[in-house]
Amino acid sequence: MKKIVNIKNILILIALTLTLNSCKKDDDEDIPQNNHEDAWGDVILKKMDMMGNIKYLPVFFADGIDIAESGSSVTGPDGTNYDLHDIPWMQGNKQTGGGSPSDVKPQAGTYTFHLKFTDGTTVDVTDELEQTEIDIPMITAFNYDQASQTIHIEWTPVANADLYCVKITELDMANTKPFFKLPQLPTNSNTLDINIDGSNGWMRPTSELQSGTEYYIVVAAKKVEQGKPVSGMSSDFQTSSCNKRKFTY
Repeated sequence: MKKIVNIKNILILIALTLTLNSCKKDDDEDIPQNNHEDAWGDVILKKMDMMGNIKYLPVFFADGIDIAESGSSVTGPDGTNYDLHDIPWMQGNKQTGGGSPSDVKPQAGTYTFHLKFTDGTTVDVTDELEQTEIDIPMITAFNYDQASQTIHIEWTPVANADLYCVKITELDMANTKPFFKLPQLPTNSNTLDINIDGSNGWMRPTSELQSGTEYYIVVAAKKVEQGKPVSGMSSDFQTSSCNKRKFTY
């Protein structure tokens, strides 16, 4: 009888051990693993009117949870490498970068984003640049009334545009937050009145505008990628065509 009891105890211990090991395995499998499946990269064809000359350049955006502040880059279809850096005024470490203005459109094809994350891993994602472009919304009327602190602007309509964007920036706008930005104006708009009062569209205090200083007002027509929603999100654009004008505040 004693031997039978001992055998039963041994069997119970074996069963408990197997159960515990099984639970431990399940617990390990439940630990979330960050495979950076949310990582993305987007290349946009930017077309600009610069003093009457049309220039092109590729512009890049990328992001992903825990993307590092530096160390990411893009390789174009012709082998050209572009560095990416974070956008200081945006939350998180969203990355951006671009080429230099050129008379020649950037090569269409696959752009490979080498994205570095804070855990030390690098993930490659791709995006296709198509040779799609739209006309530039040329500014046809502009007036800044200092007394009433208002700006009036008009521009030419652009066929096949999905939306317009109007913003006011510093002349050296690299890595700076726009003073004013309306990112999604409908395609039936070709005029806008802006009150310099810090209300709708103002992203920085109007007190930061300095009297006697030149600024840019920019009008851009944008087309989103096929299948993407029409929104002001940069990651959804296929191409952007813009015209800008200097004014003295």
